[in-house]
Amino acid sequence: MPFYINYVFSEIEYDDTMFKGVFETWGEEDGVFCRFSHNRKTNQTIIWDNNKPIIEITPLPIHWLEFKLSRNGKLNKRESKISY
Repeated sequence: MPFYINYVFSEIEYDDTMFKGVFETWGEEDGVFCRFSHNRKTNQTIIWDNNKPIIEITPLPIHWLEFKLSRNGKLNKRESKISY
């Protein structure tokens, strides 16, 4: 189970039932890229166009999108979590 510290969600689309977009991390060993669709009601995530096996990149930190949405009332097309 991965633990992501720095990541970016981009091309974000969302409504009451879903999040959809691109998830990315960087780094020599942990760089991840995938497109995803997440059903907010059933908590199921579909991943495609991924550079690593799904088992190695899940779960995605979807909780960050929920947090940003509840905090800001909306999501930008690009949301990131960067720790220094």
